[in-house]
Amino acid sequence: MSNESLQISPVIKDYLLSRGYSENFTVSSIAGAGSGRQYFRISEGSKSCVLQVCAEVNDDFRHFVDYSKTFRDFGLPVTRIYCVDESSCQVLQEDLGKRNLLDEVSPVSPGVRSGNERIIYPTVIDALVKWQEASQPIFSSHTELWIRRFDFAALKWETDYFTENYLKAHCGIKEIPQSVMNFYSLLAVSVDAQPKVLMHRDFQSQNIMVRPNSEIAFVDFQGARRGSAFYDIASLLWDPYVCLPVPMVKDFFEYWRMQNKRVQAYTKDDAWESFIHASLQRVMQALGAYCFLSKVKGIKKFEQYIEPGKKQLLALFEEFKVIAKATEPDAIEFIKKTLV
Repeated sequence: MSNESLQISPVIKDYLLSRGYSENFTVSSIAGAGSGRQYFRISEGSKSCVLQVCAEVNDDFRHFVDYSKTFRDFGLPVTRIYCVDESSCQVLQEDLGKRNLLDEVSPVSPGVRSGNERIIYPTVIDALVKWQEASQPIFSSHTELWIRRFDFAALKWETDYFTENYLKAHCGIKEIPQSVMNFYSLLAVSVDAQPKVLMHRDFQSQNIMVRPNSEIAFVDFQGARRGSAFYDIASLLWDPYVCLPVPMVKDFFEYWRMQNKRVQAYTKDDAWESFIHASLQRVMQALGAYCFLSKVKGIKKFEQYIEPGKKQLLALFEEFKVIAKATEPDAIEFIKKTLV
């Protein structure tokens, strides 16, 4: 791609020229996810950076820019922002490299795991614990993040999203039993009652970069807010992009639990129960998102994650059945029938 076809803003271009780039820098497209944002790598010689181009300057745009500075001030591993031009909806930021967590742990061949999980996941969990430990100082200095809660209403929105996009649109179910709606409410009450920390809100393998020096960095953090301490670890370990085996999920969860001061008052069994509740919440949201993005937005690459998402949700219901035998069994059986 040529520099001209991208139409880099004059503000961004002036910044590049002031930092030692010439007029001959190269621009290459970077694959995006489901957000609609576009990313480009700008490079010349040993220098490189990433340009984010948005459709509009909205809350996500401003939160990304604002939170980046706040999080870096507290030593958290997020993208450094170099230059912002709101008039062109462009943000120039640090180049974190070309590999994310998914790249690092993708199977070496069908059905053959890379073996990297046991090496890299503890490092990612260490970074997540550091993120969560910074919650109170960040909330004290940035009250918007304290006020912006992942509460009962937000949790119910997620399961409604699952209902509309998976149960109704994907599975063709027209009538949802009241027992299912009751189950969603019970789940939301449980997750909303969990200890509150700074949440990333989309802590999955494509939003966790692995730098060339093997350090971890987080991206796509504009959805950060105050919410369940269990939600981000659930997003990481029950990630349909990766599909960790259940024994590995249990090992990594225990590694997180033993380090996390926020949950040390929990017994091991109580912590696992809270984790399963948050995990059900998260995987239903993810499954709804894959259906919405592939069918409504027409981003076909998300179709491939619907079946893995179904398998993960089915596995979670099996875990849930062990710890909550009397909780809306009709609702659970209704949803499970759509997963097999």
